[in-house]
Amino acid sequence: MTLATTVLDEFALAYSKSKLDVNEHRLSNYGAFATFLKDTPNLIPGYAELVANRTSAIRTVRIPVIQRETYTTGSSRSCDAETKENTSTYVTPSWTTIETGFAMYPSIYRDNYIAYQDDFNRKMEDVQRTFLTALDTAGYTHLNTNKSAVNNADGNPYTVAANAMIVPEADSELVFNELGAIMEQNDLMGPYNVVGSTRASALVRFLLAQGAQNDENTAFQFGPYSLAYSNRVTVPTGYRDSLFCMPIGSLAYLSWVDIDSQMGNKSSDGKEWMQQYMPLLGHNVGVLVQSTCSNYSSTITGMEATLKQSWNFSFDYSFNSAYNSDSTTLPGSIFRADISKT
Repeated sequence: MTLATTVLDEFALAYSKSKLDVNEHRLSNYGAFATFLKDTPNLIPGYAELVANRTSAIRTVRIPVIQRETYTTGSSRSCDAETKENTSTYVTPSWTTIETGFAMYPSIYRDNYIAYQDDFNRKMEDVQRTFLTALDTAGYTHLNTNKSAVNNADGNPYTVAANAMIVPEADSELVFNELGAIMEQNDLMGPYNVVGSTRASALVRFLLAQGAQNDENTAFQFGPYSLAYSNRVTVPTGYRDSLFCMPIGSLAYLSWVDIDSQMGNKSSDGKEWMQQYMPLLGHNVGVLVQSTCSNYSSTITGMEATLKQSWNFSFDYSFNSAYNSDSTTLPGSIFRADISKT
């Protein structure tokens, strides 16, 4: 006779007592989105009022602007009345809807080492990470699409190709010093926001380390810059780093929650709308919670009719930058620089 029939079953540690999957849910560098979010009150101080007056998804909200005018001067006085007037127009933010979500089956947690709340919390983290990646990508796309097509400092000192300044590797140690002068030559005064590819942080750390006690002090050039990095900033083949530079007060990010979520509506068939603040995003999103009977037996035997809870998260967003009445002749506020490997 042996004890084989009473051997202990497999043991699993409680999920809450381990952090083994910590890197499965790791976040990234979201510097493009973070810079838009931070700069919004500077470019559109009344952004909250603008969003609040989008009372439906089809209602247009607009921002008035006055176009740049060039005046002529004369060499003698005149008693004729002047006729020069300003021209006004509107900027209309463009909105994009983003949505994702997950389901929960409460009955499966009665016989599981992972608790309901642990699973729910992980899903919420992953939802926010998904949103952050999408928003950071959209922020980078806006920067790259709206980079200035006019550079009054072309060739002084960097040549421009495809609307990006080409910085030779030998000049990289003073690129931030030159960048401020280039922006000023285009009548764009600091301080500035800089969004760089993640590897650009290595260059910045190196240059900041070359302080007053070194043979060559390169730390002096970082005074007017607020630096951020993004893994979504694409670096062209043959280059080591890419940077976007713009005066603080050039960017804005707007978000809007659907009307049902704003109103907190409820249906008679187990649906409920609400708003939820997402701390990693820094704003509310709309939530649709549904509760229904579902057949889950294809995944777990015996659950032909079990409770299914579903969460849908959504919101509209809009990335914006400072108005330019004529991008073919007037420098924009966003400048790109690519640092070569050679």
